[in-house]
Amino acid sequence: MKRSDALLKVISFVMFLAMAAYLTVYIVQRTTDAVQTALVVAATMNDSISMSGLVVREELVLQSSEAYIDITVSDGDKVGAGQTVAVAYSSEAALERATQLHALNQEIEEVSAALDSVEDVTLTGDQSIYDAIIDLSYTMQTGDLVYMESQESALASLIFHTESEDATEEYLSELEKEYYELEQTSAGDSREITVGQAGTFSSLVDGYEGVSPEYIQTLTPGALRVLISAERTVSSTAFGKLVVSYDWYYAAIIEEDAGDLELGETVSLSFGRYYSGSLDAEVVYLSEADDGEQIALFSMNQGLADMLAVRAVSADLVYQEYTGLRVPVKGLYRYYAGYLSDEDCQKLAEGQSVTLTLGGVEYDAFVSEIGSATAYGDLADGIESGSEEDTRPKRRLVVFCWAWSADEDAADFSSGGGTVTLDDGAETLDVTNYYDYDADTDRMCVFTMTGLQAERKKVSLVFAGEEYCLVSSDGTDALREGNEVIVQATGLYNGKVF
Repeated sequence: MKRSDALLKVISFVMFLAMAAYLTVYIVQRTTDAVQTALVVAATMNDSISMSGLVVREELVLQSSEAYIDITVSDGDKVGAGQTVAVAYSSEAALERATQLHALNQEIEEVSAALDSVEDVTLTGDQSIYDAIIDLSYTMQTGDLVYMESQESALASLIFHTESEDATEEYLSELEKEYYELEQTSAGDSREITVGQAGTFSSLVDGYEGVSPEYIQTLTPGALRVLISAERTVSSTAFGKLVVSYDWYYAAIIEEDAGDLELGETVSLSFGRYYSGSLDAEVVYLSEADDGEQIALFSMNQGLADMLAVRAVSADLVYQEYTGLRVPVKGLYRYYAGYLSDEDCQKLAEGQSVTLTLGGVEYDAFVSEIGSATAYGDLADGIESGSEEDTRPKRRLVVFCWAWSADEDAADFSSGGGTVTLDDGAETLDVTNYYDYDADTDRMCVFTMTGLQAERKKVSLVFAGEEYCLVSSDGTDALREGNEVIVQATGLYNGKVF
């Protein structure tokens, strides 16, 4: 019995040591061989410069000395000359009566709609609701907002009315009588405020309404910068403004001759989150340079309603848009393929770090692939490949990779070859250029996580940003949207199993 207990303890102890060793190796591998990946997505990037500036519009401030004003139009609404934009009330009690009138009018519409739906015996309740939704949807799509409020009330009454006792002709008559009496009491409480010319309404008044395109052309870049940052005062009687021109402007401070702008030229401006997409803008004014800066005034006739609430804002002057597959710069590599003797290849291993020298330029590279040994030179007549008489030296095609950088000088792939210095610096190996290996490409690649293996995929650079690049790729093994690009890994090489 004692002998069995001792044996069990020994076996348990050995299993514990094995498990501890396994966990130790696992933890070490996980911490020293960590892999970071990034998802490949289709994207569009801009080659642009950033500008700071001011949105300028031809604006008319709307004012009233009345203390109680009810604005009857919405921001972005287009109004005509003589149209009512607000109602001024003589007192707070008058404003409350106006609110009651609005509520009564809405209830009258809902009860009327409910009575109409009950009288229409040819339609079921569900069909009436469906038709009301279709009518409202059509009104929204066409932009005809005149009847939208009444259609919303009708739809609400159809959805929420049951066999309500309130939906009767008697109740409707009472509401109409109450509305009429209140309307008579309110006579003289208010006056309509109309506008003298057509334009686009905005309730936001910020003190820049007097800044015109002509005034911008009298400023220096420094004066425009002061104007943008200066605190503005707004009249206490102002309740809104009218933009009286469909054209609007953006006055920007740019570096001297930035973008080589010319008067009359059409360019693209991007206002980021304030407007989706880019706007075509005409260069209508360029100031004289002052301390390396100048003012550029751009004119636009689109996006006015979206930019009504925007004044001091940064914008990008877009030179060109590029579309491709977005990958992190850290995951982009250059590669070079060359021949080494079979003997020299025995000193190399996939994933090994080396110094590759091409055309006198050194690159911190690693061995990505080592091919099979093949004979070097032409076959002599009568000598069979692989026979005893075949004494040609063996060679292997080796692919080297190194991290790409925007500051990197173009690698000299046209020379007859280069050298490979082992990571310990103890030995330098000669490499012969393989002229036909992707000779017409820029020799760039990424490594993707395919299953649990690293796979090298050839790409072409479309556009280089600071942190991300756009690339293109083709062929059966091309890089595609949804692939995972390896951004960081220890001992990376083509075919490595993680």
